[in-house]
Amino acid sequence: MSTKDAVQKFWGMRPCGLIHSKQAPGSAEFFKETEQHRYEVHTDWDKPFLLDAIGFFQHTGKRVLEVGCGIGVDSILWKRAGNHVVSLDFNFPSCRLTRDGFADESREGAFLNGDAENLPFVSEAFDLIYSFGVLHHTPATEKTIQEIHRCLEPGGQAIVMLYYKWSAKFLGEILFGYGLRRGLLWKYRSLQTLIDRCTEFDSQFEGNVCPLTKVYSKREIRQMFRMFQKVEIELHYLWPGHFGPWRRLIKLLSKDRQRRLHRRFGWNAVIKAVK
Repeated sequence: MSTKDAVQKFWGMRPCGLIHSKQAPGSAEFFKETEQHRYEVHTDWDKPFLLDAIGFFQHTGKRVLEVGCGIGVDSILWKRAGNHVVSLDFNFPSCRLTRDGFADESREGAFLNGDAENLPFVSEAFDLIYSFGVLHHTPATEKTIQEIHRCLEPGGQAIVMLYYKWSAKFLGEILFGYGLRRGLLWKYRSLQTLIDRCTEFDSQFEGNVCPLTKVYSKREIRQMFRMFQKVEIELHYLWPGHFGPWRRLIKLLSKDRQRRLHRRFGWNAVIKAVK
């Protein structure tokens, strides 16, 4: 099985966010609980950041494409803001759940089972293309960014989240905590395998292990987005557990300094780029 096929199988078995509700998948209660969890859990220390960092309701009347819609929690926000939304995912179960979420609110949308590396759209088809936590799971990440650029109209905006290499989660929790302290780096004998196995725990279960997760520095991100006119990168998503064994030392800092640490050590690099 190719890496790309393995990625498709992994996320198809348990789409991101599926376990965050005990209600029946596709029910109104399910979508309410998963939405609440998503926007509460993404915090900069103790402050939720996702709604403000993305700015869903700062855009209206636009042709929006979400690449990797998951169970549709973000897609529905783009729709509530008054946009024309197309939700695309590599897995059919995700497309179906997203469609159900729109139907639950009696909203119209388009839902496509497609590949981020080969977007099935004509050039300059969208005003805004959004992808959160998806493109670092596909083998040809840079190609997906080129495809996003192709499908944006001139002056259009891409909003993309990729995992940040020099984050507390990578350095503290994954590399030092799991890799060195627990000895998994010696067990796997590969830094890439360590990253794969120690991320996306919500979607992993016995027999279904994450096949690919990549992390990027700001320099690498800017290189991949070099065809865009303007690129801004903000770091978000940090809480004490991300520091792994070093989390006790962080408590020695003042509360004010703790709440600013995400600007340097956040796990989520939120990229806003203008074509």
